[in-house]
Amino acid sequence: MEANNNISSSENQRELPQFTPQATTFLLKTAKWGKFLAILGFIVSGFLFLAGILMSFVLGMLPDEMLPLDMPFSPTVFSVIYIAIAGIYVIPVVFLNNFCNNAIKAIENSSTENLTTSFRNLKNLFVFVGISTIIVLSFYTLILIIAGTAAIVGF
Repeated sequence: MEANNNISSSENQRELPQFTPQATTFLLKTAKWGKFLAILGFIVSGFLFLAGILMSFVLGMLPDEMLPLDMPFSPTVFSVIYIAIAGIYVIPVVFLNNFCNNAIKAIENSSTENLTTSFRNLKNLFVFVGISTIIVLSFYTLILIIAGTAAIVGF
């Protein structure tokens, strides 16, 4: 028990890295470019959302003869898919935007609270992207297994 207390107290006493003026400059430039990408992300999300809504109205107004024959879903399903993609896409953009805003405030005001909030949002962004990547790779693996099984059974 005594050894665990010594280890944890020595971990608490380690020196944390300090921000140099150059590191602060790099963080500010990163935040500004991130802000640019966040604004573009919001615009793309808006276009996806708008496309989903317009697709529902436009394809819903077309007579059945004009719709493609091989369309597997109704126009409403495509509209919901586009709106869902816009909703999912906006989550990491919000985290990126919050990171950038707080990083800029932290540097301008020398605020440790803003810097901590900024890095929390950056962590959330990477967690979201990491989990999304795992889900997509799992989905691709499942599709490959199903396609491979179908190909083997088909012969």
